[in-house]
Amino acid sequence: MELAQALSPALTMPLDAVTVTPETGLVTLSFWGAGGGVHLVLGLGPRVVGAGVHRRTPRYVASKQHPLVAFLRARVLSLPLRAVTEGDDGALWIDLGALRVEARIGVLIGRRGSLTVFDDAGVALTRWQSEDPRTHRHLDPTGSPDAVGAALVEASDALVLETRRGVLIRVLGQEIKKLARRREAVEGDLERLDDVARLQRIGRMLLAQGAGVARGAREATLEDWETGGTLTVALDPALPAKRQAEGFFKKAKRIAQAEAVMWARLEETDAKLQAVRALEAEIKAPDAVSLGQLSAWSEAARKLGVRVESLSAPAGAKTQKTRLPYIEYLFEGGHRVLVGRGARDNDQLTGRIARPHDLWLHARGVHGAHVIVVIEKGRQVDPGLLVDAATLAAHHSDARGEGVVDIQWTERRYVRKPRKSAPGAVVLDRERVLALRVEPERLARALKARVEA
Repeated sequence: MELAQALSPALTMPLDAVTVTPETGLVTLSFWGAGGGVHLVLGLGPRVVGAGVHRRTPRYVASKQHPLVAFLRARVLSLPLRAVTEGDDGALWIDLGALRVEARIGVLIGRRGSLTVFDDAGVALTRWQSEDPRTHRHLDPTGSPDAVGAALVEASDALVLETRRGVLIRVLGQEIKKLARRREAVEGDLERLDDVARLQRIGRMLLAQGAGVARGAREATLEDWETGGTLTVALDPALPAKRQAEGFFKKAKRIAQAEAVMWARLEETDAKLQAVRALEAEIKAPDAVSLGQLSAWSEAARKLGVRVESLSAPAGAKTQKTRLPYIEYLFEGGHRVLVGRGARDNDQLTGRIARPHDLWLHARGVHGAHVIVVIEKGRQVDPGLLVDAATLAAHHSDARGEGVVDIQWTERRYVRKPRKSAPGAVVLDRERVLALRVEPERLARALKARVEA
């Protein structure tokens, strides 16, 4: 057996290190002695298949916390190599131990490759199989053990880089879709600016003609003296027509005041969308990729606010996406502000996530998000951070666009939820009120602090 002969210099050498590359199914066992080292390279599949020896280990491997690496380090590290044999079924057997066989590693190489560790009594202690065995095999080299080992290591490194480039491209593609949706939403808000003149006109008409509208009417047909003709307006039967005119004026004012923030958000979104698209095109362009290029691209993505932690995930691996009940904002100094996404999310954020000493905020008298300022126990909140959080509370409420909004705030310990109350409904045992004058510039800065999910 050629592999056993190639490993003969490693006999009696202790197992010094173990590496695993989950993306390709490559396992390396490194034996070291006084005369140097020998690396046994095992391509279990599905992407690299075969067994050989090589002068170096793969560059891209899992951390020491990987289950197989952690187990082998704990149970068989430092045991000397006794023998390497091949069974009739094609399995490779690696015996470890000094005076006797203290552990055996059985390796199956191929479509359903695996590595199993047995104790000296033949009891299986652990078994590891690489990713989905249905995945197409990319490399099954032939030749001498040295040639096979070199081919496996080089191919594994190249495949990992290509896999991680693919993950980065996919993450950027998801970011582009998200930014495009955000742009559409902002454009939709800007289209509402056309309603300002119409809402103001309706308000003036109701003030002038409200005396002629019957109390309790659900709609009124008004003379449109400015453009000619008539206009039918839906009304709230519980309110006098003239009082409803104030509502139309307020709505028009709210939309107009939000215009500067809308345009700033659109400009910011366009700039980021253009930058992410340019980075995606740059990554897609070359036929091959180096570690330096991948690292530079990853860093560029992070600077654009794109999360790239998933770069270490194997190709085709399914990751569980957890929906958080809040939107996170990260301000200067690492201060976190959490904003509930909806009524039931508010309950979860306030009741399960916020700590008793965290600050709780809400726009007073209107529907809106619960806002939590995460602070250290015993610390006082920075006044600027409190105003930032209050600004977000106003923005994420039905008072959005108002010039002045009352914000109620207190420590989370003084907020309780009555039994059988509606989602999001709470009662405050102690309340402080901040009369917030909404500053468009501060709101724009606060919105930029959003942590993209």
